[in-house]
Amino acid sequence: MRTLCFFVGLIVSLDATAADEFMCNYSGNQQEMNACAVRDFRKADQVLNNEYKKLMGKLGPKQQAELRNEQRAWLKGRDLHCLEAVKDSEGGSIWPMEFNGCRRDATEIRTKEIKQLPTKN
Repeated sequence: MRTLCFFVGLIVSLDATAADEFMCNYSGNQQEMNACAVRDFRKADQVLNNEYKKLMGKLGPKQQAELRNEQRAWLKGRDLHCLEAVKDSEGGSIWPMEFNGCRRDATEIRTKEIKQLPTKN
């Protein structure tokens, strides 16, 4: 019984990212490719969030407020842009992959922009 509990605990404690890596298959069926696209977007979003937080920590209060407003507007614009970009596949099984791929690409570009922003107070 203890052995069973150990293995159940081990399985439950596995890193979700590692599980996503294992299950992702872009050469699989559409559902698997959609899952991969979601995973890839989430990774890109996490990298962006980390860079954003690092930059915010280097800015003064006024610059923080400006960056926060800029980032909120960018997020809204990104999602609206991607909705428009993939509207032809809306309702189709490929739509999640295209939408999340668009968001991933835009997020990776924004991450590069964030890394290049000045940090002077």
